Amino acid sequence: MRPIRMTKEAEEKMLKLFFEKFQKEWKTFKENVNDKKFTFSVDFSEPIKDKIEIMFTPQAFLRMRALVEYYGTEVGWYGLVEKLDNMLYRVYDVKICKQYVNGSKVDTEDEDTLEFFNSLTNEEAEHMHFQAHSHVKMSTEASGVDLQNQLDVVRNMGKEGFYIFQIWNKNEDINTYLYDLDNNMFYDKKDVIITIEDEDQTIADWVADTKKLVQEKKVKTYYPAQYYGKGNEPKKDPVYLQDGYWDGTNYDQRWDW
Repeated sequence: MRPIRMTKEAEEKMLKLFFEKFQKEWKTFKENVNDKKFTFSVDFSEPIKDKIEIMFTPQAFLRMRALVEYYGTEVGWYGLVEKLDNMLYRVYDVKICKQYVNGSKVDTEDEDTLEFFNSLTNEEAEHMHFQAHSHVKMSTEASGVDLQNQLDVVRNMGKEGFYIFQIWNKNEDINTYLYDLDNNMFYDKKDVIITIEDEDQTIADWVADTKKLVQEKKVKTYYPAQYYGKGNEPKKDPVYLQDGYWDGTNYDQRWDW
C-alpha cells in the first residue's frame, strides 16, 4: 500500500532521506570523475498489516468468469460495489457497455458510454465503483493504456470515494488496483484477497470449517531391512503402506513416523 497523494508526512520523510543520502554519498560522488549525475529515489510503499477483502457475490463472480471464458478477445465490464468498511468491499452485480474489441484492446465510443451511464438507476450509478477487463491468455499486469485509464478515472473523482480496477485472464489470475481516496491509500494485488460470498459465510470460512471433518492420515513408511546402508540410511526408496499392510517378507519398521 502507499499514499495516493503527497502528504506532509510523506514530504518530510522524502526530504529527510534525501539529506541523509546527500551527506553520506556527496564526497564520493564529487571525487569520482566517472559519475555524471547524483540520483535519489524513495519508496513510499509499506507492507499492509491486514489484507483488504474484495468479496464477490456468486452471481457477480460467475458472470465475470463467464465473460472471460466466452470471448477469445479482450472484453470489459463494470461492477456495482458496496463498501462495507475500510477493509471489506462487496461486488454484487455486473454491467456491460457497448464496446468494440480485439485480441489486445477494448474501445468504446463516447455516445455509447454516455447512453450506458444514462441508463443506470440512481442506485446503480451510486454504486458504480468497479471496472475490469480481460487480457485473454496474457499477463494480468496493467499496460500503459490501463494505467492511464486508471489515472483519468481517479482524477475525475476528486478527493472522495473509491474505485476498484481489475484485470482477469483465462488462467484464472486476477490483478487488482484499489484506490481509496477517502483514506488517501492505494492498494495492489499483494494487499488484497478475493473471496466469494455465501448466504451464511464466505467460501473461505466454509472451507476452514471443513477441517474438523477432513483430517490427514499419516502413512507409515517402511524400508526393506536388507537395503540399509552404512549409518542405517536406506539405499533405496521407501515403501509406503496403507494401514500397515504388506504381503512381502523381511521388512523392518525402524523408519516409522
